[in-house]
Parts: sequence; C-alpha cells; structure tokens
Amino acid sequence: MNKIELRTHLKELVANVELEQKKNASEAICKQLMSLASVANSNSIFAYLPLQNEVDLLPLLELWIDESRTVCVPLINWEENTMRGGLLTTLDESALIETKFGIKEPKERHPLPTDCIDVLLVPGVGFDSQGGRLGRGGGFYDRLIARSRPPIVIGVCFDEQIVESIPRESHDQLMSAVVTPTKVYFE
Repeated sequence: MNKIELRTHLKELVANVELEQKKNASEAICKQLMSLASVANSNSIFAYLPLQNEVDLLPLLELWIDESRTVCVPLINWEENTMRGGLLTTLDESALIETKFGIKEPKERHPLPTDCIDVLLVPGVGFDSQGGRLGRGGGFYDRLIARSRPPIVIGVCFDEQIVESIPRESHDQLMSAVVTPTKVYFE
C-alpha cells in the first residue's frame, strides 16, 4: 500500500473503533507515557490538542500544567507551512481558538524555542515498530523535527494504527519510541 491508501485504510479503522474503547485506550497510553522516565522527569513537553480520532492526552496536559511544567502545543503558520511550539497554560476552552482543519491553539500566542523542549509527543495516522510515522500529509512534524530535533520524539497511537511497515521518503523523520495502550516500541 502507498501512503495515500494506507492513510485512508487506517483512518477508517480508527473511525470504526467505539468511543469508549478510544477513551480507555487513551487513558492506557497516558499511563504508559508516565511510566517512561524520559516523560516523567521532563520539564518541558511539546504535545498537542487532540483532533477527533487522535489519542487524547488532555489529562496529562492538565497534570503537567498543574505541576508547573512547560507545556507547549503546535502553533501553525499556514502561509509558510511551518509549525512551532506555543506555551499552553490552561485547557479552558475560552483560552483556545480553532484554526484550520479543527486544530486548536492557545489564543495568546507565546512561541517557545524548540531547543528548550525535552520531549515531543507526536500524533499520527499510523506508525510501525521501527519508529516510522504516517502523518496527515502536511509534513509539519517532519519539518519541525528535521529543523531542531528534540532529544526524545515519541509517537502515540492506538494499537489499530500499528502496521508492519510505513512507506518512507527521505524527508520522513523517525520516532525515538512509539507508545500504544499495550506496548512501547523503541527505535
């Protein structure tokens, strides 16, 4: 399967998983992430505000904000097709705005330098056990990682999103690890 076919197939698979099952899987992924020393001990984490059918890390984001860790989420410049981390200080809906494609960002844009990020948590449409990632096709995460790779880059996904092999191109960036509800794969 090429990337387009695989993306369509995996999106359909995840869309057919029951909401309660996705909620339970997201909770299990949060527990898996907190069991990793690199995440548990990090001071600054680049995560994301989940779209429909993405792993929900909101409980972790809330915990990290309460612990006064530096939490940032994508700020996207659609004209330049670039992404950087923006400080997230609350999950209050009134402090967030919805941009293109339903992506939420903090209303107050406070960009952070990528070199201060300890861990980058990356969503995806699919992953393989070797750290390969299939995104939505925009290349935002690949460009961010290539430009200034944080020490640890972790893909997060449901078990249904793990495939034997993700087709790779020269610009595709590998994850340091991939975390699912039932397993942690290291590169």
